[in-house]
Amino acid sequence: MVASANVAGYRVYYGTVSRSYLQAQGKGLSAGNVTTHVVTDLPRGYMYYFAVTAVDANGEESAFSNEATKHVQ
Repeated sequence: MVASANVAGYRVYYGTVSRSYLQAQGKGLSAGNVTTHVVTDLPRGYMYYFAVTAVDANGEESAFSNEATKHVQ
């Protein structure tokens, strides 16, 4: 488990099926140590499901966050 004081960065995961992400665990898009991230070039016409994990300096990763969704038109 990653303690909030030890967060070195975040990883973003997304897919078109809830809780089934295109990136394998540990291979999410690196978002650095910021709280916003833009995912570009998503094909239109799909509902996307996003989750985030926190990563510490040792590479330990938290569980997935709650999902956010976005329909790309």
